[in-house]
Amino acid sequence: MNNLSIKVAEQTLKLLAINEWENISVNKVFKKLNINKKKTFIKINNKIDLLKNINTYFDFRISKNLKSIELSTSRDMVFEVMMLRFDFLNEYRLSVKKLFNNFKKYPKTFICLLPSFIESTFFMAESANINTKGFTGNMKIKILLIIYFSSFLTWMKDESSSLDKTMMKLDLYLERTKNIMEI
Repeated sequence: MNNLSIKVAEQTLKLLAINEWENISVNKVFKKLNINKKKTFIKINNKIDLLKNINTYFDFRISKNLKSIELSTSRDMVFEVMMLRFDFLNEYRLSVKKLFNNFKKYPKTFICLLPSFIESTFFMAESANINTKGFTGNMKIKILLIIYFSSFLTWMKDESSSLDKTMMKLDLYLERTKNIMEI
């Protein structure tokens, strides 16, 4: 992820903290950054691209912090990777909540982002040394995606800075699927 993409993601999240998603546009983001979009090589042409860029931004932040994750079992490592993502989401809690509420109103937007979320799930799994190849790998990705979104729903209600409720739910979900994930 290049510096401009990072700035665009951060600016979009900042704008979202003070505006509704409906009032944000690619042009507004670039105008706030004082950048002429036509003179850049960044491929952000619409609001879906802005959302994909935000998702990539969170993956990028995780990748920069993978060294802090202790080598352990895949289960423990995926727990750490997902909690790292929730920590980063927490920095933009208001913005992420607004996006989620927008997804509830306009599920088509969420569906357009689903491939991006699946890529993120592959990234989190591979970061935790989970084999994603073949049929069992495919099943693991689906399970991790369900675990992540189920934990996300808990995160939405978890107002504590320590995210205790989110950690407990994520741990519970991973424990329940431990046997499947070890295949």
